Amino acid sequence: MRLACWALVLVTFLASPLGAEDWPSFRGPSGDGISGASKAPLKWGPMDNLAWKVELPGPGSSSPIVVGQRVLVTCFTGKKAEEIVRHVLCFDRAGGKLLWKNSYPAPLPEMDYTGRLLEHGFTTSTPASDGQRFYVQFGRDGVRAFDLDGKLLWHENVGKIVSSFGSGASPLLVGDKLIVNATVELGALVALDKKTGKRIWKTPINGDCWSTPAVAKLAGGKEELILNGSGAIYGFDPESGRELWQVESLGGHISSTPVCRDGLVYVVNSGSDGKLTLAIRPGGRGDVSQTHVVWKQEKVGGSHCSPLLLSDRLCWFSGMARAVSAKDGSIIQQERLGDLANLYASPISDGDTIVLFTRRSGAYTLRAKDLSVIHHNDLDDDSVINASPALSDGQLFIRSNRYLYCIGPAK
Repeated sequence: MRLACWALVLVTFLASPLGAEDWPSFRGPSGDGISGASKAPLKWGPMDNLAWKVELPGPGSSSPIVVGQRVLVTCFTGKKAEEIVRHVLCFDRAGGKLLWKNSYPAPLPEMDYTGRLLEHGFTTSTPASDGQRFYVQFGRDGVRAFDLDGKLLWHENVGKIVSSFGSGASPLLVGDKLIVNATVELGALVALDKKTGKRIWKTPINGDCWSTPAVAKLAGGKEELILNGSGAIYGFDPESGRELWQVESLGGHISSTPVCRDGLVYVVNSGSDGKLTLAIRPGGRGDVSQTHVVWKQEKVGGSHCSPLLLSDRLCWFSGMARAVSAKDGSIIQQERLGDLANLYASPISDGDTIVLFTRRSGAYTLRAKDLSVIHHNDLDDDSVINASPALSDGQLFIRSNRYLYCIGPAK
């Protein structure tokens, strides 16, 4: 029996190379922006509670991810299309030392770094990791997989369409598959084999969207892929890519990522048709707009910022700090905070505290229970932050268009 127990521990360890403190993808280990293993710093500044700060070669809006002692982030250099180069950088979390860097010129044709791209650029997709590999999505350049030391393992193209907005969705790991929202590059949702990069399935999607897919867990251990698309919210079978259901939604430039928990899918949108926040019960078939929408709230919504589900409150920040009831969608709270217009960063939480970075006016730490401000923190430089933070072992990792910061006690 003792040998059997040790064998079970060994198998579990080998099957789960990620640590409890890792922040391995966009919105963290559960894809909902919440850490159950670490507490967030409350106060910091340029000379206070800042472990280290390193300058990046160029801008970007992708969030950093943390796997063990490695911090991975992407950025780009160049202004003209023929000059654009995307970079993958890996740093030692202990002091910010650069461990390795890989660079890839953009395949042509490509957009110049002008117009709408000035808001986010060519590296907006956040990397993902299973603890053994890193995965990055670079739009028309495709998806690349690396080992933890930076060796390129595979490279797979996922579409060649040129977009004036660029790419924004981040890859999602589901079992042995890497799910890629390639609506901008290919007009489809794609699943790749995470070990080889080979395409497993492709499902056409109408309309571009920049939202990262999410996973809803159903009774009996079943899972559904959820995509917040332009005009509809979809549920898919992750094994085959088959569309299972859809709910009518807003059109426009959709980029908010859903939150899935306790048998419901929560979506916050703002598009060309107005505002919409709703809760959906997954598991349906066909158009379930009239049967599986638990509640709908059309007075409030959000554009780019993804929500947090904290206890019985769904919270998000778009123009104002907002909270609605997770039970029925009724508005609980609306508070004005400075510089919340057109945020690209999504909040994260440790359950008690919310951390929210604005674009140009510092960051807020707030009490999760009532959205009251604990501290308004400023790093006191002129850089712009469009990325969401990562929380790991009591430290926050955030990138701007110029720097990567580690906030919290030095390790």
